[in-house]
Amino acid sequence: MSQLNVGRLNIGTSLTIPSYTTSQANGLSPSTGALIYNTDTDQGLQVWDGSEWVLLVGGSVVGSSIDNPANSAKEAFDAGHTGATVFLRIGANVYEMQYDSSNRYGDGSSGWAKYDNGFFGANNSTINWTKYGSPNSIIPAWNTNNTSSTSDDTLSQGTHRIGREQSHQGGNSLSTIRIMVPAHTKVHYQADYVAGGSQTADFGAFTRNFNGIVTNSPYQNNGSGYWAVCYSGTQGSWNNDMLVLDNGDLRSGNGAHSQNIGPLNWGSQRGTSGAPPYVIWGTTDAYNEYRYTNNWTLWFH
Repeated sequence: MSQLNVGRLNIGTSLTIPSYTTSQANGLSPSTGALIYNTDTDQGLQVWDGSEWVLLVGGSVVGSSIDNPANSAKEAFDAGHTGATVFLRIGANVYEMQYDSSNRYGDGSSGWAKYDNGFFGANNSTINWTKYGSPNSIIPAWNTNNTSSTSDDTLSQGTHRIGREQSHQGGNSLSTIRIMVPAHTKVHYQADYVAGGSQTADFGAFTRNFNGIVTNSPYQNNGSGYWAVCYSGTQGSWNNDMLVLDNGDLRSGNGAHSQNIGPLNWGSQRGTSGAPPYVIWGTTDAYNEYRYTNNWTLWFH
């Protein structure tokens, strides 16, 4: 990398800073204090601080760089962000996600970020998630290879099993897996499932117990339905703080089925750093029954 020491510039004289893409800049061997103009994702004037390039000027479009992430895809679009990817906050971390700046679903809403099982699987070590099962005969797992194992064999693929091929131990039951998601105003959901079990998976509209689902408190003795919801992150009420992605009644008995729903609209952006939103899959169906979610895709606006 060539270097120029400038002691004085006359009035009317301009200084052209060398331009590089992020890839080119990362291949340089700069001295501390070196300046460049980044021409792509992190567009703007950057200085080498001895360990990384730090944005000084530019990159004003929210969502365009890891140093200037957006909270939601809508925020990024409203700020004028375009391109194939967007940088969004999920919890305390920032992630580069696939981005669609178009009016993707024809509802007048432009700016969508893709969050699917592959993305989650690749980032599972830093995205907050929880699996819960009580009694332990209903423990779920990130596992679409085995009907009863509690090992997370497919965590890196982001695919999971709700319920378990085990005899019910009695009492109220609940099996859930939840993942943190970015703030958003609208959500579209698609998933492919396979249900099974020696006593046949029970389908039907699930019991909407807000506190039980939010706090992982078993609330029903062998209920029905394999469901999915989007939770706002706020300890409020079902009508204000839950969107139903899957009502639990897509089929009858064991077998393959799918869901494609949305966009579902909160009406205003949901999710803050103190109350991040989650997607939750679950069931209270406890007798030798389960459901695999073999792939899933969420698009958030």
